[in-house]
Amino acid sequence: QRSNVACHFHTTFVSLLSQLVASANHTDPFVAMVESTTPKERVLLYGNLVVDQIVELPAFPKEDTCQRALSSRRCVGGNGANSSRVLAQLAGSRSRRISWVGTVPRRTEAETTFALEELRINNVDTELLEEAGGDALPSTYVWVSLDTATRTMVSTRRGTPELSLRHFEEVVQRAFRDAPQHGTPSWCHIECRQPPAATMALLQAWLRESGKHGGSGKLSLELEKFWDLAELLPLIRLCDHVVVDQSFAERQLEHTQLIKEQLEVEEDPPMKRAKTEAPEAHPASRFLRALGKVLGTPAKGPGPCIVCTWGKEGSFALETGASKLTHQPAILQQKAVDSVGAGDTFIASYLHARLSGASTQASLHCGAAVAGRKVGQVGFTNLRSALPDELR
Repeated sequence: QRSNVACHFHTTFVSLLSQLVASANHTDPFVAMVESTTPKERVLLYGNLVVDQIVELPAFPKEDTCQRALSSRRCVGGNGANSSRVLAQLAGSRSRRISWVGTVPRRTEAETTFALEELRINNVDTELLEEAGGDALPSTYVWVSLDTATRTMVSTRRGTPELSLRHFEEVVQRAFRDAPQHGTPSWCHIECRQPPAATMALLQAWLRESGKHGGSGKLSLELEKFWDLAELLPLIRLCDHVVVDQSFAERQLEHTQLIKEQLEVEEDPPMKRAKTEAPEAHPASRFLRALGKVLGTPAKGPGPCIVCTWGKEGSFALETGASKLTHQPAILQQKAVDSVGAGDTFIASYLHARLSGASTQASLHCGAAVAGRKVGQVGFTNLRSALPDELR
């Protein structure tokens, strides 16, 4: 009797196994639905998350005076948060998961809850954040002058530490491990918030883990703070793309001997005296050419593409391997309304274009189009409509 039961069990098991094997050649509707909603790629962005207190003024106040604000608002800001929201919006129906990486004091802190909900509403994943402790989420106080469309900012960390290397290493490993569910990590963008040595460790952590999985993941770096250029050169050489802003380039042109020496070699007396508006003579172009010479010939591959934004005068890029310089004029609006987050919008738009396979010129144009739209409005809504048709 026991033999008959065992035989029946074996027959039933074999039958079920045969059915499973046979069904493997057919598409299960549930499996198809899961596959269709699973992102194909994942983008990690490390940068700041803050709550902005924005005050609009007719004109920037003089010291020790009183002035009534035209309006004020509380919103989520920070380089990482802004770029993440814009990049997620630009993705549209593309199968792409945008993951913000950074620190908060704790998820339950009031300002943090407000900021994380804003990211969630805008389809930004926050599961890779670090609860680092501190009094409250960092804040930025922004004074917007309407007569010049400029903004002046004062920031405070409010006791929240910067991202730890240990946490970043863990989340990068986790991102690659979770690729079947959340998409293959294809790009990591890092804001150089910490000293060059600490930022170098973050870059290396990404490259090390990406290398274990084929090494195809791209790496970009955002430079705003005025670090010693000699310390930044090894970081720049590791990256595929580097974005700097006008203030960074101007400080390097004025204070960095390495750049000054290259400018002296490059410029002949007629160029120094020339009064020209040609892009080749623009300070951004001069800075990029000098930086390219300081970097030297890439050890392998095409070398980094270095982008320099310059407000109303557009953006410039140097493809270091080919020594090719590209300029994109700004796409100006009839009226500048709000420049807060315009630089972050440019970076997100540039990354979107690069992720979509666009050339350097097309990527700069994409950044100019979307950042221009941002300057013409308050906030980050409906920016996707400003995308060039081929990148929608």
